[in-house]
Amino acid sequence: MSTRSLVLVILQFSCFIYFFLFADVITSGPGLILQIAAVFLCVWAVIIMKPGKFNVQPEVKTNAVFISKGPYRFIRNPMYLGLIVFFGVTIIYEPKLLNILSFFILLLVFIIKIQMEERYLHRSFGKEYEKYKKTTFRLIPYLYSGILIFKIAHLFFHQNGQNLFLGYIYTT
Repeated sequence: MSTRSLVLVILQFSCFIYFFLFADVITSGPGLILQIAAVFLCVWAVIIMKPGKFNVQPEVKTNAVFISKGPYRFIRNPMYLGLIVFFGVTIIYEPKLLNILSFFILLLVFIIKIQMEERYLHRSFGKEYEKYKKTTFRLIPYLYSGILIFKIAHLFFHQNGQNLFLGYIYTT
């Protein structure tokens, strides 16, 4: 695991720990329904990927197998999407400053990890992955490139004509 990956994984799990220790993670009403759907999406993605085969770090495992079924038929990152929805509902129901800050740190970590993963997947699976990218959405169908946070993150990390972390984030 690279140092960058280690930092991202530590930040990701630090946000999870914060939410579960200091926020009212489980909501009620429509929020609970969204959270249940988000958990279902995450579990479905893990089952399709097969427990023990997925990786919390962006690097592709040496024995990795390309998966394009289940939720991966539509979305390249269904686990991240499920987690974003799950914790996003939390900040809607409990919009405290630390909750919002933790959520946006988590979102930024996911964006960076997605960019890194896509580079690694391209190296590992080449044309098969490029073809797959053309038929699926990176994260949020029809919205990924239009969300303000992605544009702000791009501007924030873009320096001297090179994007330091995110790469090209405007493709769906």
